[in-house]
Amino acid sequence: MIPLLLALLASAVSLTEGILIKKRDGAYDKEGFCFTAIVSFFSMLFFVAKNLITAGRAFSFSPELLPYAIAGGLCYASASFLTYIALGCGSFTLSMLILSYGGLFSIGYGLFFLKETVSPFAMAGIAAILVSLFLTRPAKREGEEKKKVTLKWIVSIGISFVGSGMLGVLMRAQQIRFETAHDNDFMIITLALSALLLFIAGAVRNKRELGSAIRAGGIWAILAGVSNGATNGLSLLVNTMLPLTLVSPIRAGSKILLSVLVSLLLFRERFSPRQLVGVGMGTAALVLLQF
Repeated sequence: MIPLLLALLASAVSLTEGILIKKRDGAYDKEGFCFTAIVSFFSMLFFVAKNLITAGRAFSFSPELLPYAIAGGLCYASASFLTYIALGCGSFTLSMLILSYGGLFSIGYGLFFLKETVSPFAMAGIAAILVSLFLTRPAKREGEEKKKVTLKWIVSIGISFVGSGMLGVLMRAQQIRFETAHDNDFMIITLALSALLLFIAGAVRNKRELGSAIRAGGIWAILAGVSNGATNGLSLLVNTMLPLTLVSPIRAGSKILLSVLVSLLLFRERFSPRQLVGVGMGTAALVLLQF
């Protein structure tokens, strides 16, 4: 039960970051690099603080960690910026739904590379999650969906989907390689590289307006960064408690439920009967995954 609650909490905190980005008004394309650089930086500070509290040190470098962290930084930077763009030009619910599919990378990694085994109930739960994701796809409403599903949104969310999915695999791969000894260090290097790349891109994009672009993010970017750090910290913790073939469906299912609630209450998005059936299946799947 505790791993489930932690996974639910991770999904809730993850959605908080999305809400902070979606509710913020601003020039998404122009300020996006600086905003997400700040998010990466404060997420990194979260892990520095976590290291200080749990290990009594800010950072411990291991050369063998670099390949994982460099790949993670590239995945994180691209996923972070393009999620920002997708939320700025598309539907919150649809964007969060597509990103939930990123868990398929971790499920595949767990089944085919780590050779994880799951119970029949858990397999049924995983299947129910996949059906739920299909049923909760956006309903076609004349004019509305055409406006939201643009080429810009498709490219942004597609690359973000791959980047976030691969980051989840890298997080677990380095945990296995180093027996969780460098979890915080991995995230510090990953996020530092992401912040650096995004800041350089922001400096090139904004040039003389760099200062105003950084200030535009303000408290929203700082809060989103702390939220992101907490999400990744919880994800790393849950990874050590459950196999990836269970963790990923739980995250996806809980994110479906929470995304629907947030969309109804904050963004006034409507849902079809088919989508509501999908939400019900997601709820049932979470129950099956406990057996």
